[in-house]
Amino acid sequence: MTNRATTEPGSGYRALFEHVSDGLLVFDPETGVVRDANGRFMSMSGFDHAALEGRHVDDLLSDDQQVDAPKGRLVDAAGDDGATIEWRLQRRDGEPFWAELSVSMATLGDESCLLTTVRDVTEHKRRRDELGRFEELVEHVPTGIFRAEHDSDWTFLEANPTMVELFDADSKVDLLSTPVTDIYDDADDRRAFFDTLTEQDVVTEKLRLRTLTGDTFWGLVTVCRFEGADGEAYIDGAIKDVTETREYQQVLEERNERLELLNRIVRHDIRNDMQLVQGMADLLDDLSDEREQPHLETIQARTEHVVELTDLMGELMDALVSEGEDTLEPTNLSFVLDREVREASSSYPNATIRTRGNVPLVEVMANDMLRSVFRNLLNNAVQHHDGGEPTVEVSAEMEDDWVLVRVADDGPGISEAQRETVFGKGEKGIDSEGTGLGLYLVYTLVDRYGGSVWIDDNEPRGSVFNVRLRLAD
Repeated sequence: MTNRATTEPGSGYRALFEHVSDGLLVFDPETGVVRDANGRFMSMSGFDHAALEGRHVDDLLSDDQQVDAPKGRLVDAAGDDGATIEWRLQRRDGEPFWAELSVSMATLGDESCLLTTVRDVTEHKRRRDELGRFEELVEHVPTGIFRAEHDSDWTFLEANPTMVELFDADSKVDLLSTPVTDIYDDADDRRAFFDTLTEQDVVTEKLRLRTLTGDTFWGLVTVCRFEGADGEAYIDGAIKDVTETREYQQVLEERNERLELLNRIVRHDIRNDMQLVQGMADLLDDLSDEREQPHLETIQARTEHVVELTDLMGELMDALVSEGEDTLEPTNLSFVLDREVREASSSYPNATIRTRGNVPLVEVMANDMLRSVFRNLLNNAVQHHDGGEPTVEVSAEMEDDWVLVRVADDGPGISEAQRETVFGKGEKGIDSEGTGLGLYLVYTLVDRYGGSVWIDDNEPRGSVFNVRLRLAD
């Protein structure tokens, strides 16, 4: 480093050389050897004058930077006004960094040189690479992405290929020349949506949209409003085609309406008629002779069974209609168990139905139909007993964030081979080989609550139905 124009302390050039905010290197254009460097470059690279003296441009490159004839590249860049080079250089401690080099041919002290400005662009390149990956993601994501001006015209500024495809545009230019307001099928929906956007920064709604060819589809539209660096207002948006989801939802709504109608018929018309038959049979009980008594008892038993079946069908349809709805709420477990044990004891006077130990005073995540779970388990324990005086015990205990309820009977038990099918699992619901609608309803509801139900053996005989429920927060 012996170039006189830059090494003399009193040189005005030297003062300027040292006060430049960028790193500066001076190379010999013939050999590519470093002649001089300013303090900014030495701070950037960790080298001092002694370490830089006599180094070739090749020595400054990172080990993983492959450049053919780097000195020649510098000379070429100097001849191409305004050209820059981006190389991966290496600091003295071996750490690589990205640098942007601007080269010009200069004369210092009657000698030609390559005056090179060096900027550390490591962070800039990282952000640029991240932006490139993000732009690539936007280009390929299967959701329409767009940007528009937040003005009276709502002009599209940018859109990804999915947007072009969603709206049947011939090209991106075709879509960008279409006002944003034209893609909404219903003008009232559009006004309501953008009125909401003036009050909120982010809005998400399902809306019927219109393509450029006039077809319509349901879109899940999310738009956020923001102010750009230029002070102008913009909106960024995402649109996903949810037509199939919307149509499926409409099918479900229609199915639920039919189920609710059937539910009313079962619970009111059929049940009321059967209760009338039941009442008339009770009146005939005092008028019948011994020969007619067996027939009358059959009528009474069958009508009672039909009434019970209509109640169960109604509960099952309630469960099916509410499927998918987030209706869970904290429910008092001990209250439900106590009520169902008392009602079962009243319904089956020949059975012993009781709680064992203290039921924890906790709330579980369920709904009003939790009572159906335990009513059906208690009914099942008594109705499928093989003796005249069944005994059923109900107990409950805490398990971390759960509570385990056990309904134990002393009946004939259930074989392991039947334990999966008894709830209708893997079968066609009520058409399965299970023991009936009651246990199918138990499984459906407990599963809806996010819990689980299974069967164990009881000792010395019988079965234990285990119901694990999640505690309310």
